[in-house]
Parts: sequence; structure tokens; C-alpha cells
Amino acid sequence: MNLYKYLFFLTLIAIVGCTKKSIKIPVLNVAGIQDTIYDNSQIWIFAEEKDGDTIATLNRKNSIATTSWIYNIDKSLPMSLVVPYLQKLTEKREKPALHEKDEDDFNYFSYVDSDANLLSMVKFDVIYYNTSKTMDTNKFVKDNLNKHVVIDYNQNGLAINDSVISINNLNNYFINLSPEKEINVHLTFDKDIKYNDYLLLKARLQNSNNIKLDTIEFVN
Repeated sequence: MNLYKYLFFLTLIAIVGCTKKSIKIPVLNVAGIQDTIYDNSQIWIFAEEKDGDTIATLNRKNSIATTSWIYNIDKSLPMSLVVPYLQKLTEKREKPALHEKDEDDFNYFSYVDSDANLLSMVKFDVIYYNTSKTMDTNKFVKDNLNKHVVIDYNQNGLAINDSVISINNLNNYFINLSPEKEINVHLTFDKDIKYNDYLLLKARLQNSNNIKLDTIEFVN
């Protein structure tokens, strides 16, 4: 599908779902999951202006527990505005209910792959966001049995185990590690970085082999 046609289509759906609201999802030059998710619910988090400030608003009226959830989030929103909604939705999603999600129902962040001009997705099962504490990395240093990597993404750029690197070199970094065992990756984010940057990192990590992402992410 042509990129501009897709963006128009996405905006049109948002207008139908909410009264005259539009959304701009991230456009990234990263290959992602492009499979059709037939049994899905669409979650929308919009960016709006109110009294000169940017706010986030949520539409999840059509979300069904026994489906995969696709999150369409405006790329301009800071993570400080996105995370509270993600926390609430995770709590609702994981709460025991009469109709729980199936084992093959997952969550996805949507974006457009600018190279292929196609809707793509980052897949995840569950993410728990911690906004009250900073990450304690001492426990990783003392763990001699497993390989740990801490990625800190803030306004100054990307750092891995306190060494600054370009996000474009992320995959090469993991390739050069050449570990014999799986790498445990832990993520911490500046609350003011844009959702677009957050998803760019997650999309690139999705394409890195032999890593395991911690389900707890710190956003402070």
C-alpha cells in the first residue's frame, strides 16, 4: 500500500472512531512485522492541544479481551503522557476475567516502514512500566551467570552500559558481542523523549537476535 494512502486511511479510521480526531503514527526506516493480524482490536492514543499544552487522549471503546491489541499512538507524544495509558491498559489486559486473551493473542505497536511503504508492527506480550524508581544496575554487575545489557535512552542520546553509541549501530553492537548465551536487555527511558524515538529503539531491538527484553521498563 502506498505510504500516503496508508496515512490517509489511518487518519480516516481515527475520524470514524472518534469525532474529527487524526493521528500520525511513527514512520521508521526499520523492517518490522507485516503479517495481517485478523483478530484484533485497535487502540488509539491521540495528541491534542488544550490551553496551549499537549495532552494525550485514549480511545479503546472497541477493544475486545480475546483479540490481539494493536496500539496506534501519535508519534509526537512524550512518553510521560503515553505511559499512564499503557499502564492502565496493561492492568486491564492482565486482570483475570471471564474471557481472557488466548495464548496467541499479543500486543503490537504500529508504525509505517518507510522503505517498504507498509504498515509494520513491533510485537510484545506485556510491558510493566516503572515510573517511581530508577533502575538498580548493581544486581546485574554481580550476576556472573548471565549476560546483561542496560540501554539508557534520554535527551542526550543512546547509551549501552554507560557507553554512548548511535542507534543506527545498535544491531552491530549485539552482533559483535557474539555471546554463547542469551543477552538480557534492560531498558530505561527519559520520560520526555518522544514516542517516535521510543518505538524506533523497540523496532531495532526486535530485529536483533539472541536477546531477551526485560518485561519491566523504567521511564523517569
